Amino acid sequence: MSLEAMNRPGAPVTKMAKIGLWGATSSGKTTFLAALYVAANQSQGKWNIIGVDQPSVDFLVDNTQILTKERRFPSKTEGIQEYSWTIMGETERVVKHRWRKRTESVPLHFQLDLIDASGRLFRGKEKDRAEEISEELEDIELDFDDPAESVGESGDAFDRLVNHLTECDGIVYLFDPLRENKDGDEFHYFQQALQNVTHRCMQNGRLAGRHLPHYLAVCITKLDSPKVFHTAHRRGYLTFDPDDPYLFPRVREDKAEDLFRELCHLSPTRSALQVHDAIKTSFAPERVRYFATSAVGFYLSPTATRFQASSFQNVIPHPTQPGEYTIRGDIHPINVLEPLLWLGQVTRR
Repeated sequence: MSLEAMNRPGAPVTKMAKIGLWGATSSGKTTFLAALYVAANQSQGKWNIIGVDQPSVDFLVDNTQILTKERRFPSKTEGIQEYSWTIMGETERVVKHRWRKRTESVPLHFQLDLIDASGRLFRGKEKDRAEEISEELEDIELDFDDPAESVGESGDAFDRLVNHLTECDGIVYLFDPLRENKDGDEFHYFQQALQNVTHRCMQNGRLAGRHLPHYLAVCITKLDSPKVFHTAHRRGYLTFDPDDPYLFPRVREDKAEDLFRELCHLSPTRSALQVHDAIKTSFAPERVRYFATSAVGFYLSPTATRFQASSFQNVIPHPTQPGEYTIRGDIHPINVLEPLLWLGQVTRR
């Protein structure tokens, strides 16, 4: 589309954005992506999402079924998966006339190329043998992966991941406070990828001063969990969107970063606080935004018309499978689409 055609009133504004997904193993990256279609459907007609190729279409179809009908979580990503979707909606644009300005709604189309990589790749190439054996056993038990993957293949995949993140315009970084509270190794995952991406950007001439060129959406996951929800509630960070028919609570935009720091303080190793420091060091402050998200949202009783604080937990232990979890009711994603929309609006390939 020509520049003249794009500037015509009512013409679609199309932007290309290459978005990377960053997060430790089991941080919920695949579930986050799986909730995209439901989030678009629940935007009250504001947005729609369409797969650009067949694998992207199949991902949304299959995983929407898993979340909504089967009420279980998708399998973890292995290796690197690439998806491409077009997100279509409307935005406000200021049109200048000779003597005045006016605001009008125009179609806005984002094509987002997303990269979903196994969380284990963010640990980097080097692992001690005990850790490799532990992860292989975990994969055999939970993911049914091929245990024959060699360390050399893992190293190649890590290099590919670093190249992808280096070339991205924006990155969605998922921070799982429950996982960090249990394992306390978030900074190790974060630092491995950060140092390598920074090094690659310097080699490629993309490093501007001391900051990376990327926009970064920091997503605090699992707002629906009691630990995260009660922390936000006690600190007075919660609000609600008056346009939301169910009045589900959300974290105020100006308090999401504060919630991130609060949850980092709860880490047993407190190393997650270094993640916050590293973000401030490596990314320009105007290119970072924090979101409190939930892929499944809060539980809503079939007879209820709005959120009930007395019964909000939507993820519960599976009644017949020890150690597994199930989704209690319908899913209502919170701030799943919003980070991508923000990145789509502020980046351009």
